[in-house]
Amino acid sequence: MAYDTLCRIAAEIPEDGEQLLEQCEEEAHGLERPLSMFDPDSELSRLCRGIRPGEAVPVSETLYTFLEQNLEICRLSGGAFDPTVGPVVKLWDFLSQTPQIPSAERIRAVLDRVGYQHVRLDRNTRTVTFDLSGIGLDPGAAGKGFALGLTVDRLRQGGVRQAVLDYGGNMFVIGAHQDAQGGTRPWKVAIRDPDNTGSVFGTVQLQDAGIATSSWYEHSFQKNGTVYHHLLDPRTGYPMPLTLKSVSILSSRPVYTDLLSTAFFILGEEEGGVLVDRLRRDSGGPGNSPLYSSAKSALNSIWRIISEAASVTLNPS
Repeated sequence: MAYDTLCRIAAEIPEDGEQLLEQCEEEAHGLERPLSMFDPDSELSRLCRGIRPGEAVPVSETLYTFLEQNLEICRLSGGAFDPTVGPVVKLWDFLSQTPQIPSAERIRAVLDRVGYQHVRLDRNTRTVTFDLSGIGLDPGAAGKGFALGLTVDRLRQGGVRQAVLDYGGNMFVIGAHQDAQGGTRPWKVAIRDPDNTGSVFGTVQLQDAGIATSSWYEHSFQKNGTVYHHLLDPRTGYPMPLTLKSVSILSSRPVYTDLLSTAFFILGEEEGGVLVDRLRRDSGGPGNSPLYSSAKSALNSIWRIISEAASVTLNPS
């Protein structure tokens, strides 16, 4: 268990594999120290609480890389994904036993502190600067994918050629499945039916790739016949209308499956299609972006798979 998430790894490991798995566990637990939003002493919590507008604050490589990847997807999605939605998430408090609908006035007030444009990064000095006070960063939509990506890299570096990883529903497979006859085939991964979470509505085949799904049913409540869920639109402060029930993203990079499944759910199928076309043309942003080279290949992989299996990856209401 790490980051309030059950992490499972099934791997064909080398002789010293026990030590490798211990390193993976330590690394996953170690992410709680810099990235937890529940721990007031985490690096992320201290940054949001103590930073002054305009102040450039040095941060760890882990936190910097995490924020860098988050902000790249913010720009690509036009703010549909935005970790500065933290104050809005806190206002709705979907983890409460008795969640309530915030007033329009309270939502408008916290939206003044939302916007990824107010967060600036400097790779040369590895610093973070906020333009406003009261900005709160919510790592919830990206933490599992980030942790999963680090574990995948660690296993590959340790010589693992076959593994299945499940970090709270974010899946990744290394290599192919080997059958009893010695042949290989892609792993088959099921996608949960959002209308009946005990059943499956589709499967995908994965090899050296991962999948993450965003859906409304994980945290929600009903009021006067309307469903309010945890996937909040950072641009409005309200849950997205349920035009999609779930969105699954496939990619060779775990962090992108996590980030983009959230962005796609917020955008909806039509705007998501526009984003797909733009990413196909631009492949990830300006050429001098520190994330550009890795984002380019990952995003090309994502859209190739989506275009071939749209009926599985997008599940309209």
